[in-house]
Amino acid sequence: MTMNEPVEAGHDDSDNRARIEGIVAQTRADASQGHVDNAKEALRQRFVDAGIAVSDEQLEQLAAEVS
Repeated sequence: MTMNEPVEAGHDDSDNRARIEGIVAQTRADASQGHVDNAKEALRQRFVDAGIAVSDEQLEQLAAEVS
């Protein structure tokens, strides 16, 4: 199968959103078991490892969700 049309901008937004939600959920679970000392830094590292770019503002918001 070949692509005859260009990929639209934002086509992977829902995939990234789902991946981000999964990382936040896993970090929250790890934090509840005492495996995370700093939610913001844990999330930052997990996003880097997953190749997901998030802004500092978004990282702050997500870290607040974990805590």
